[in-house]
Amino acid sequence: MIRTSTLEWRCPNLEEQPPRRRSHRIRTGAIVIASNEAINLLREAGVLEHQLLPVQGGERIPLFTRDTWNRANADPSLLYPGPPAAPRRPLDELAAFSVDVWPSLHCMMPTDHPEAIDTATVYKGSASPYSCTLDTTIGMKYGLPKIGDLMPPEKLTLGHGSFIEYVADRKRNVFSHSDGGQLMFNFVIGDKALLWSAHLGGYEGILRDLQPKPDIAIMAIAGRANLNGRPFDGSAAEFAALKVGWLENPSQVIWCLHDEACIPPWRIKTEAATKAVEENGKTKVLTIDFTKPMTLDI
Repeated sequence: MIRTSTLEWRCPNLEEQPPRRRSHRIRTGAIVIASNEAINLLREAGVLEHQLLPVQGGERIPLFTRDTWNRANADPSLLYPGPPAAPRRPLDELAAFSVDVWPSLHCMMPTDHPEAIDTATVYKGSASPYSCTLDTTIGMKYGLPKIGDLMPPEKLTLGHGSFIEYVADRKRNVFSHSDGGQLMFNFVIGDKALLWSAHLGGYEGILRDLQPKPDIAIMAIAGRANLNGRPFDGSAAEFAALKVGWLENPSQVIWCLHDEACIPPWRIKTEAATKAVEENGKTKVLTIDFTKPMTLDI
């Protein structure tokens, strides 16, 4: 499983979690591909250096099965050459598949923080000519972690309580106030590809030029879209349709970042976005049930 600023890999198991908990990485020995911000946090939390692979977009990385890692560690002739003290990976020809890392963008949040976000809602203009993801970073530092102090006690829900408890334990739950730099991961598997883009944003040029084009795209559908670093004028549904078009209409799209949240907005209404991306006649949105595995044709 993957997050846009963090990719944790030791194939065949991929697991999604924010880079906030060190125990999983230390316990499994997983190698973490992540933004520099996430890597610094994990390093400070005690994850070993050979498990940390910092990226910021533009990298191409071979991925290996657990069996291949075990064989290469037992037989140095199967390891790719490198500087004496550097962590070494198996030879390129032993890769099961690969991942291309691309710069991306964090979504923006509607200023009214509604109870639910409808992907049909059209947003125009901005509160400031300088609205950007720096607002997200400031909100993460001075807003969200201080909900317990800023909200009247009678307004706090059980969800708020669990969130407040989580952010208060900074020893166990490692996280950053900073956006950290969003990344997209394009998994290249033979002659097919799967793109993971876990925020509603992106650079048009990168999305248009990205190769190979994905057969399946996992795309976030929460918040107000961020196009080229600026608030997108239009709805999330309209932006999703544009993004799918720039990716040359992958056959399948899977929404993410739209599930129930512990703080408002509580949920995302995806119906308009689904209708918009399917209007091209080539793309279908797959609905996935929680906790139920799904086999993808990839």
